Amino acid sequence: MMKKFSISSQLLILVFTLLLSTSVLFIIITYFSLQRIATEQAVTRMFSIKINNVIADDTTVALSDYPDMPLYYIDFKREYVGKNENNYVDGYKFSENADNFITKEEYESFLNSVLFPQMDSKFNEEEGRGNPNISPKDNKESPESLYKGANIYRTNSGATIYYFFSCNKEKTNYTFIFTDNTFVGGFIKSVTVRMFSTFLAILFVAVMCIYYWSTRVTRRLKNIQNHILDLPKNKYEKEYVDDGEDEIGDLSRSVEEMRKEIGHNEKTKQEMLQNLSHDFKTPIAVIKSYAEALEDGMAQDEAIGIIIEQADLLKKKVNRLLQYNSLEYLTKDKPFEEINMTELVNRVVTNYKFQTSINFNLDLEDDIIFMGYEENWSTVVENIIDNATRYAKCEIKITLRNNCLRIYNDGEAIDEQFLNSVFRPYEKGSKGQFGLGMSIVKKTIDFFGMNLSVRNEEGGGVSFIINKL
Repeated sequence: MMKKFSISSQLLILVFTLLLSTSVLFIIITYFSLQRIATEQAVTRMFSIKINNVIADDTTVALSDYPDMPLYYIDFKREYVGKNENNYVDGYKFSENADNFITKEEYESFLNSVLFPQMDSKFNEEEGRGNPNISPKDNKESPESLYKGANIYRTNSGATIYYFFSCNKEKTNYTFIFTDNTFVGGFIKSVTVRMFSTFLAILFVAVMCIYYWSTRVTRRLKNIQNHILDLPKNKYEKEYVDDGEDEIGDLSRSVEEMRKEIGHNEKTKQEMLQNLSHDFKTPIAVIKSYAEALEDGMAQDEAIGIIIEQADLLKKKVNRLLQYNSLEYLTKDKPFEEINMTELVNRVVTNYKFQTSINFNLDLEDDIIFMGYEENWSTVVENIIDNATRYAKCEIKITLRNNCLRIYNDGEAIDEQFLNSVFRPYEKGSKGQFGLGMSIVKKTIDFFGMNLSVRNEEGGGVSFIINKL
């Protein structure tokens, strides 16, 4: 079974992986950058040294101005014998350990193949100039250093040396000063250690920050989870809101809205159960009592009519309950149909004309089309008219236009405190009436994407209005 990782652990692993991969790439790039910088620094140092400070006449030890850069030298002097320049004596002076890096033969080869051609191409006796970086003024002040150059050379043994080369004006004294990789390696090592230490410090701080942040996020999410799990135990009455202004805070506030809605629904469900039991108990009790009276021979013939009447009433209540429950399973799997509301209203009103003495006043435009299902629209109109017949005094007026169906009755106004909750199931009205009819109407209209409202008219009476959005 796969081990479950917490969010904090996942975040730490993710951050560590990103930092590690980024660091490896950074180290590779940095290494080559440091190599280039250190090489340039070594060559720059070599070019800036003063020969007289390095070479001492009484010793073969090369003196260095830089503690982190050991120096070695080869001092090559060519002394002419007589007046013939072809007769000369070469004199070499190697500093201590210089021959560990470059031999006399290798030096002569390097001198003839690289340094002499380089010197000949840049040396100008008439101008008194060598390297372009050395001005004539410098040359006059230092006539022994008319040619100077610094660069890198890889020896036959594979060692890399950083050298400084100079010759005098007469081309009889050649000085070759060089250093090994001590400075470059030390420079890279020193910078790398500092960078690595800095990286570890940053990594530690980053991991601690991520750990603190992820732990806090996890704790907040855990609190919301525990709150959700405890909701049924405390009957959806305990409030908890995370005051964060981020997504977790939004989630907490959404959960709180859900808690209120569920609590309201639970309360409504309990009230519905109580009202249903009361609603069904009365006709059942009447039927039972008259049936027992008939059985005992104590009831008159009208008892059968009362039993039938109460059975019809009970059937009507059961049908309403079934209608309300069926709305929970309404889906838009099939497209809405075009319903001719003019014909539908006329048909429903015709049925009610034989059930009540209330006058129906119809103002219907022809062929008004609403979208939906005919059976549900019939239920909507029947329930509103049925409600109107219970409260109307003399008249029910139905007005139908292209975007609006208005059903008015001239009964008493609805209490203001009840006006906003008239569509709740089994809500008690001003006359103590209970039922599901208006809840069925509201849920159906919402499903069809239309708007249902109720209002008290100024001249008296109540209007139920269905509008297209």
